Amino acid sequence: MLTIYRDLYSKDSPNYISLEQCLDRVKSGRQKDAIEKIRGGDKSLKSKLPVVLFSGKFNERKDSSLVKHSGYIVLDFDHIDVDNSKAVLALDPFVKACWVSPSGDGLKAVVKVTNSENHRDHFRALVEYFDNKYNLEVDSTGINESRACFESYDPDAVIKIESEPFGKMLFDDIPKTQVAEVKEISTDYTKLHLAARMIRNAPDGEKHNVLLKASILMGGYISVGRVDELEAYRVLEREIELREVDDMYVAKNTIRDGIERGKMAPIHETIEAEEEAQRELLLSDGDMSFMSSDVEDLDWIIRYKNGEIEKGCGTGNVLFDKNFIYKKEFVMISGHSSVGKTTFMLYMMVTIAVNHSWVWVIYSSENKTANVKIKLMQFACGKSLDEMTEGEVRYMMKWVSKHFILIDNTKMLSYADLLVYTEKITRHRKIDGLLIDPYNSLKVALTSNKSGSAFEYHYEAAGAFLTFCNRLDIAVWVNAHSITSAQRQKGDDGQPVAPLAPDTEYGGMWVNRADCFLTIHRKIHHPDVEKRSRTEFHVRKVREQETGGEPTAIDDPFYFDFNANHAGFTMTGPFSSLYQHINIEDVDKQLEFEHF
Repeated sequence: MLTIYRDLYSKDSPNYISLEQCLDRVKSGRQKDAIEKIRGGDKSLKSKLPVVLFSGKFNERKDSSLVKHSGYIVLDFDHIDVDNSKAVLALDPFVKACWVSPSGDGLKAVVKVTNSENHRDHFRALVEYFDNKYNLEVDSTGINESRACFESYDPDAVIKIESEPFGKMLFDDIPKTQVAEVKEISTDYTKLHLAARMIRNAPDGEKHNVLLKASILMGGYISVGRVDELEAYRVLEREIELREVDDMYVAKNTIRDGIERGKMAPIHETIEAEEEAQRELLLSDGDMSFMSSDVEDLDWIIRYKNGEIEKGCGTGNVLFDKNFIYKKEFVMISGHSSVGKTTFMLYMMVTIAVNHSWVWVIYSSENKTANVKIKLMQFACGKSLDEMTEGEVRYMMKWVSKHFILIDNTKMLSYADLLVYTEKITRHRKIDGLLIDPYNSLKVALTSNKSGSAFEYHYEAAGAFLTFCNRLDIAVWVNAHSITSAQRQKGDDGQPVAPLAPDTEYGGMWVNRADCFLTIHRKIHHPDVEKRSRTEFHVRKVREQETGGEPTAIDDPFYFDFNANHAGFTMTGPFSSLYQHINIEDVDKQLEFEHF
């Protein structure tokens, strides 16, 4: 979200628009008449143009009033060769968009950054980057977050679908690196390879048209120094000759004409042509591997019919297993705030760690990592911390370290960060599950999704969790809070009732994407002390019931009572315990056995 003001003098009446809307205003010419007069010499109109604060949502036009950073930094390049510099910036991988400034003798560029909280460190690094790489000077006065940028007009503004986030930072007082300017042309062979593939895949009857398109594309890149001209001619002539065309003389003329046309075309047309070529290659490459295999599916069906499909891991209670078993899938956990969702899920994770030696990665942003480890130790051995000797604590810490890896929660992370970190850990040891607790504490990096919509971002996150499970065979458990209105719904006893799956924030989305949906509930204000400490476990959804598990009835959950020493739960019914507590004296033996 960006901030826009009516003019330079409006400082306390902000309006908010998306980056896409802002760039569309520039390209469509919302201020065309005023800009043309300014470029014609009437500089007095400039202060009446709308001003945009590209770096986020502001309450006022000052740095301290930043509400939420957009993830973008705007850069000013003043008094430069506009056409050549624009062509250079358009092809830079970090530039999301660039356009001519209101004065007509400069450029504006927008760059996405990885860590918006380090805005100024990124800015300093960007100044150095453009100076070293292109000998282009960024106006250094634009370092502040609330930098005001006059709206401009440029029908040929370059606006990319994708750009790479800029991650480099240059901290204050660190001297700038001096790099000699390099003027020689180097060939980007990925561009040449694209042209070659276009020609190779051209259907008969379309070879001439495709050759012309490939040549125009290469001409655009030759004009900005990304491809050597002689190398382009060599590759294009070789590829079309391999297609056995009737007349190579005509083909060579087509190449020459196309390259000359490409040299004269605006750079945004070159970028658009490349994107269209990439899309057409995907459509025509003949790769249909995305279709499901009837042979593989039939094999699964037969094995399922014969009882050969492996089910999930049991909980240690045959009655409980009817509704819930552990699987390497995406599990969504919901419930009201402060009902003990985290505590109970840690207990469930210890259960599978004891019974089946699962190893977990945990990100729990609202709990001190040491406190989480205390709960894990207590649940595993059935003793409170006070009941353990120091030696027993040290022994149990060994067991916890073997089965649980906690991610540092001193820095806010996004869902994408956590998936990357977990996969990084899998490169060094086997991981069976990941707990994210809670989801709404994660950093929301809206700039990573094209639409900028919060709903689309969270839907994307849910899809990423599901894909992660399937790709790496790792369970992903995500803890989320219920919506406020659900917390006001009361039962006959006057206490809040357990929320349904759709009562979760963005509930319908989570229900659709999750393989399994659980609700944890406790009547924390009930006058009966025993009922206050009783946890309800509801299974709302099980996608793949063939491999075990099924939803519980709406009003018939499983009940667990929190033990008096807070070192475990007792399940109501004939089988009260899900696992046998670890004998502290046997910890070393168990770890040695698991290692073996």
